[in-house]
Parts: sequence; C-alpha cells; structure tokens
Amino acid sequence: MDEKTVALIRSAQSGDQRAFHELVAMYDARIMALALQLLKNKEDAEDIYQEVFIKAWKNLTSFEFKSDFYTWLYRITANTCFSYRSGRQRHHLENIALEEGYHDAFHEADPERSDRQQHIIDAVDMLPQKQKTVFVMRYYQGHKISDIAVLLGCTTGTVKRYLHRATLKLRKDLAAYA
Repeated sequence: MDEKTVALIRSAQSGDQRAFHELVAMYDARIMALALQLLKNKEDAEDIYQEVFIKAWKNLTSFEFKSDFYTWLYRITANTCFSYRSGRQRHHLENIALEEGYHDAFHEADPERSDRQQHIIDAVDMLPQKQKTVFVMRYYQGHKISDIAVLLGCTTGTVKRYLHRATLKLRKDLAAYA
C-alpha cells in the first residue's frame, strides 16, 4: 500500500469523512464491478455497493494494515454478496459474454455457439455458491489461486478443492456439449 493510501486510512479511522470519501473514490469502480460480477444484476449490485461502503466506514477502525485495503474491501463485498444471495435466494442469470461486450458478435456469428455458451453459463450458475465464486474469480476474472485464497480468507488448498469440485460438476453437467 502506498503512503497516501495509508495516510487516508489513518485519517478516516480518526473520523475524517473527507479522507474516507477519497478512499471510496479510489476503490468504487472495482467494488461495483466485483458486486456486479458476483450478483449478475445491476440494481442488486448498486445496493450492495452502498452497503459495502457503509460497512467499511462502520468497521474501519478494525482495519489493522495486515492486508491490502482492497483485499479488506473485497472480503466485505464478497461476504455481503453471499449473504444477500443466500438470504434472498436471488438467481438472476445474465450472459457473462454480454457483460464483457462479446454477446452481439458472438450471437450473430454462430447461433449454435451462443446456445452452448448459455448452457455453460447456466451450469456455472447452478454450482454451489463457494464453488461458483472461486470458479468465476479464477476463470472469468483471472485471479491466481493464491490471490483468491487471500481475498476470500481461506487456504490455497480450499480454493483448489472448490475449483476441482466445480470442474468435475461442470464436466458432468456439460458432457453432452463437449
């Protein structure tokens, strides 16, 4: 963490709202993107985004500089998203390719491929929440296994186990499309 970020955190921990607003400005786009990636629904992600920064403000004094500030925010975001999804049983499907801007060209060029893509998306969405999160973080967001472990607060062995189980389940569920 750079000196400016550390100084802003320390000021915000002392009650300086201006410093906290600067921190929010530094991380807001990444937190919104993460919430959208995990929830697959813009309105839900916007709600969670606000809740994450409220939780961060309320719990800022508990931040002990043992990890990067983004890692701390990431954990708050992931946990808030998990609680939200499991508590409300939200299962909004959106095509991941659409979020990444590939849907139109993909769909027009090869309709059969977009059908396969939708089956993959549906199968990923049906994974248990922890397996799905680890799978998305690894293969859609490109995080390293060690980074996922840090961000989720678990061991690399746990991450590997979730990835292995997710992969086995997806292979079984998508065998007809191989």
